[in-house]
Amino acid sequence: MRLGLLLPTMQSLDVNRMALRGAEVVGVDDVWVLDHMMGLTHPGVWPLFPASVALPDPDALLDPFCVAAALGPTTALPMGLCVTDATRRRGPDLARAALTLQDACRGGFTLGIGSGEAESILPFGYDYSAPVAMVESALRDIRSLLDHGRMPDGVGRTGLPREGGIPGVWVAAHAPRMLRLTGTYADGWLPLASPVDRYRAQYDVIKDAAKRAGRPTPVASLVPATIFGDSREHVLTVLEQVPVARLIAYYLPAATWHAHGLEHPGGPDCRGQVDIIPHTIPAEQLIEIAARIPVELVEELVWLGNAEEIAARIAPYAEVGTTHLMLGDVTGTTYAPAETARVLGTQLPRLKALLADL
Repeated sequence: MRLGLLLPTMQSLDVNRMALRGAEVVGVDDVWVLDHMMGLTHPGVWPLFPASVALPDPDALLDPFCVAAALGPTTALPMGLCVTDATRRRGPDLARAALTLQDACRGGFTLGIGSGEAESILPFGYDYSAPVAMVESALRDIRSLLDHGRMPDGVGRTGLPREGGIPGVWVAAHAPRMLRLTGTYADGWLPLASPVDRYRAQYDVIKDAAKRAGRPTPVASLVPATIFGDSREHVLTVLEQVPVARLIAYYLPAATWHAHGLEHPGGPDCRGQVDIIPHTIPAEQLIEIAARIPVELVEELVWLGNAEEIAARIAPYAEVGTTHLMLGDVTGTTYAPAETARVLGTQLPRLKALLADL
């Protein structure tokens, strides 16, 4: 199984250059940049995170296309984007950017696209009323421009060369319509972690759609949030010492919170990641909530532990078709910088070796 790693895509290019060099040392198979307009944490809560000493503003997010253009020529590792949306950037613009980056990145480029999240859209004045319809339109245009050099209708075309290879298109999908779009248009699938039976059923929808479209079955990836440590018990100790790190659970839906006896800070109808905007909730309220979040709720979203424990979590997915693991790792926001370097420097090479047998 291949291993991908998400770069921080924040603060400065130098931070990301250092992360890239570390990824090369570990021997990962590809690196990815993220596309968030704001960070995952309320700026009023951020000073309670140990990482704030090195990264003073959680909303210092860089433009991912610019980061890929800056770093792609410096590494042989393939570069990907996990993920952008079709609300802020339309399909033809995304196709042109992806073709440009395919040429600029020594290892090639993969465009990841999904329906988007409220925190990157609503606070900046974009329309969030029909995100899936916009993805469908964008994928239709992107596929035609990449494969044929022209729009599906009319005279729109690109003269950018495609003979040397075209960028991959991977889709973040979970619900039926997005899964069908993945099979119809995409080369890969970038889902968040879900129970393996649900994952299998989702992949079956994708495979069926790909067959109907006459396309190869997309690569099945998995994108779990992870916090590495010397052991799961080690991570649990850290989460006791830094309770605000448990706030990542607000990316779970309200129904999951309710099952653990808690009310979601985003309200009873919050769907989690697609709806939550942490900045709209008072920092004091978030700090109070963090102290009450049980680790069992956190583990509904985040995989905790050492390389062996994380490898054990991914093994059942390999049996149903997963061939790529892309770490949405938040170890770096949980520990102090020096401890993060030690933990990841120890655990990631071990995980890479373990994945080779899956």
